[in-house]
Amino acid sequence: MAVFTPVSIEDAKAYLRDYDIGELIHLEGIEEGVSNTNFKVETTTGLYALTLFEAATPQEYLPWFMDYTLYLDRKGYPAPGPALKRDGTSLGEISGKACALIKWLPGRWPRNPDVRHAASAGEFLAKLHLTGGDFPEIRTNSMGIHVWPHLIERCVPKAEASPRAQAVLADFREELEYLKANWPVDLPKGAIHADYFTDNVLMDDDGRVTGVIDYYYACTDFYAYDLAVALNAWGFTPGGQPQPEMISAFARAYQAVRPLSEAEIAALPLFARGSAMRFTLTRLYDLLNHDPSWVVKPKDPEAFYRRLEYHRGINDGHAYF
Repeated sequence: MAVFTPVSIEDAKAYLRDYDIGELIHLEGIEEGVSNTNFKVETTTGLYALTLFEAATPQEYLPWFMDYTLYLDRKGYPAPGPALKRDGTSLGEISGKACALIKWLPGRWPRNPDVRHAASAGEFLAKLHLTGGDFPEIRTNSMGIHVWPHLIERCVPKAEASPRAQAVLADFREELEYLKANWPVDLPKGAIHADYFTDNVLMDDDGRVTGVIDYYYACTDFYAYDLAVALNAWGFTPGGQPQPEMISAFARAYQAVRPLSEAEIAALPLFARGSAMRFTLTRLYDLLNHDPSWVVKPKDPEAFYRRLEYHRGINDGHAYF
């Protein structure tokens, strides 16, 4: 369930009075997502999503997220830009939680993606980078390489009871030293999505992208790093087995829209290793600290560790194409 904070019809009506969007017709909880509370809102003027931002979303960056998605939306990219209140602001509060009313996007994320979906997704990641290339605001990647030592150390206390977790963390300490010594410093960068997973890309029945959602890890970083994150998301089975045809379809479609420099291509294996380690660490922490009473089940960290092992075998970024 993505409804962590209940919202009554009366609460919703009171909040919506600040907007020029007509009268509330229907309010329905959305049972997807793991971080925020989401509702589908139907008014006499159309459909919207009402999001209440829970503790997992960095509250201080909410204005950046709203500005970025509004910027993309106004330039024609299928992002869920916020609806603006009469006073021109995009954020409010319900039940003590910061919230926003955002554009409802059609489509569904592909449950069983194939090369057609991967190519469409690759095309629209490139379009995202081009469309937002001149977005002027900057937000440092809050889950970037400078944070990974902390991600390792916060797993240590609970890892004492797990030989496998201890072995993974020991490996990651060595991996991190390699990544830090070789991490690029001078590649094209700008606003990126940083969480371009299959469940954040909506598509129609023909496999065409209709919306890209969930920008709550979006930040300013290397475009090639964002591509590497996406290859980890789209190019492997849920269990972490590589699907080279999916990787190639995504990378080629991206390259056709926004050609990468040779330096960016050379950096892809390193970025893919780094992002695979980053996602392994967050999943490992969730697993080690999981409370069985929680509704949300932890994801398997081994699935991303297998991705890392795959990328370690690639020395030339052209292999992804």
